[in-house]
Order: sequence, then C-alpha cells, then structure tokens
Amino acid sequence: MSVGAPGIDFRDPGLPRRLHTAFAACDPVVPLRDGFWFVTRYADVAALLKDRVRCGTDIHRVRGYDERRPFGAGSALERFQEGLLINLGAEDHRRVRGAFTPPFTRAAVESSMGALVAGLAAELLAALPDDGEVDWVRDVAKPLPARVFASLFALPDEDVAMLMGLLHEDTVAIDVLLDPAIVGEEDLARGQAAMLGLVTYLEELALARLEAPGDDLLSWLVGAYREGVLSWDDVLTQAMESLAAGTSTTQTLLSGMVEAFASAPGAWERVHDDPALVRPAVEEALRWVSPALTMGRVALEDFPLHGHAIRAGDVLQCAVLVANRDPAAFPAPDVFDVAREPNRHVAFGGGVHTCLGAHVARLEAREVLARAVARWSRIDVLEAELHPTLMIRTYKSMRVRVVGR
Repeated sequence: MSVGAPGIDFRDPGLPRRLHTAFAACDPVVPLRDGFWFVTRYADVAALLKDRVRCGTDIHRVRGYDERRPFGAGSALERFQEGLLINLGAEDHRRVRGAFTPPFTRAAVESSMGALVAGLAAELLAALPDDGEVDWVRDVAKPLPARVFASLFALPDEDVAMLMGLLHEDTVAIDVLLDPAIVGEEDLARGQAAMLGLVTYLEELALARLEAPGDDLLSWLVGAYREGVLSWDDVLTQAMESLAAGTSTTQTLLSGMVEAFASAPGAWERVHDDPALVRPAVEEALRWVSPALTMGRVALEDFPLHGHAIRAGDVLQCAVLVANRDPAAFPAPDVFDVAREPNRHVAFGGGVHTCLGAHVARLEAREVLARAVARWSRIDVLEAELHPTLMIRTYKSMRVRVVGR
C-alpha cells in the first residue's frame, strides 16, 4: 500500500533526497488524507509559517489528535512531544520561548560561543588527514554539534554518545505526525523508550543544577523554573528540544553542505579565493539542504487555499525543501550558487517559530567551511547514506576523499 501523496510513497527510503523533484510537478496543495495537506510552493509556505491568525502549532487543535494519541497514550514520548515549542499553543509558546531566547540571539551566540565553536571545529578538522578517505559524518558533522551542545549544557563527556543515540531514536518517532502509517510499532516503541531514558537522565542532571547551578544552559532553564516562569516539564522538554534540534539538524547541514559543493564544480575554489563568500555559501547550503524537510501548522479557522477548502483542525505540512527549490522564488533552484542574492530561504521556518538555534548552526557551518576550504583543494563525496526519516533529514554516514592543497 502506498502511503503519502498519489504516486509518492513516504516509506521510500530514497525520498528525503529527492523530495523536491517528487513534488515539483504536483499541485501547490496536495491532499495526503482527510484533513492533512502538503503545501509545496514557496510563497504559500513562507506565508503559512509566519501566519498567526489562520494557523498555529497547538497540537491539541489538530482534529482527532486527542482521540488518536499517536505518540502512545500516557507515554513519556506523548507527554514531552506535546511540550515542544513546535507543538505548543500561542500563549505557552510565548512564555517558554521568551524564557529561553536570550542565550540564542545572534549577538549572544557570536560573543559567547564563537571561541568554543572555533576551537572544536579546528580540533576535529586537525585530526583528519591532508589526503585520504574519512567518514565526514562520524568525524566532523556528528561530533561537532554534539560537543558544542554538550559544552553549553555542561554534560559529562562520557554520556554524550549515549544521549545522541537516544535523541536519534526520538527524532525517528516524530514522523508519526506526518503519517502514522510510516512509523512502525517497533520504531514508536523505541521512540517511547528513548524519551523515557532522556527524561530520566536529564531530570537527574537538572535536580543537581537546582541544588548547585552553574554557568550553563540547563542551569539557565532551572533558574527560569525557580522564578516561576517555566514548569518542571518545561525545563526537561526545552533541554531535550535544544539538544535534539541543535545536533541533528546541524549534523545534516554540515553533511549536506559537502554534498552541495560536490554538485557545483568551481564553488569550492570561489569560497577559498574570496572568504567573504563563506556567509552566503552557508545560507545557500541551508536552502539547498533544508535539514527540516517539512514543518507543520494547524489551521485555526476555515480558509481556501488554491481551490481547496482548508478546515479548522486540518494539518498543513509545509514542504520546506520543496519550497526552497521553487523556481518562482529562486532562479535556477537546483544550482548551488554560493553568491546567491537575495536568498530568503525558509530552512529555519519563519515568524515567531523561527528556529531558536539558527545562529548556532550558522556559526558551526561557517567555522567548518572556512577551515575546510583553506586546507583542502576539494572534498569528493564517495558514498552517502541517509536515515529513512522524512520530517528531519539525517545522515547515517558519508564517505569522502579529502584532497590537500
């Protein structure tokens, strides 16, 4: 049985890599099943992601959600998925995001995290050969964001690998929001077990910070709890969301960026010859890769969209990758252009729901790219393997050949 849009199987493990081509010829709004829509055009996606009148993110406003309870009734996975920023109603979203925004502003990130990210990027790249084959995911893309956020949360080094494994299992389960049929019972069970493990671990750590706070993000969250701004569940949920979003999506950006350059002969040397292109090249990598392939919105009222009657309670899956390859918004959209201007991609969402860790991801990508183009004349992608997840694209491995200058 096909699961997804007509002629497109969401269980196809190769779909994340070609989602934009699969939907390129489809209508702007594609019905998935009753009350669920796939929105593919840039203008619509950009507008819906920012729309606070017709659309929201309160998962309980999804028609039938409270009856279906797709994460498992009473499970830790359900309890904490419902508390994520991406699933909160407007009032709770303002309260929770407001308490956790200050450390993630552009100024705060670049002043407080710049040296940390630069040092870790330099260390990881220095361990690679001048010439030879490496697994870019294993050696760079996965450990850099993991170590950055482990440092920001003051996590014990020996626990990082375990936490990253639990966070990945939790991420797999998110696809149940796209279509429950594409997440098997075993995957959902692993997601539930992973969430329970994360909650147990982080709660123990948070209780210790409650007694002896430090200069780290978990202590910041605990401080907001002390002040009555956040609930205890908010503390644990935001710690998990930050760790998950700050590691998995950045890992995808750092891996996909290498694939993007491999698709565009001459782009690598352009950035090497003109360091001012590092910033726009990272923005273009975000557009080209789009780590979060889709972002959901809940209709708060009835409204028409391209001839379809959207009803209150319907789910609109905004196809970020497809929108970021829309020729109506981006000339030659499949070309990786390191000097593209303007580049108003929606890789980080939009409006009040713009990704909180966007500036951290940008910083990590810039530090890696600037050092990589200085050291190697090119990086050839030999083989790349993706995890079969649709809402957030993640790489399992990427075998590359680095060629020194």
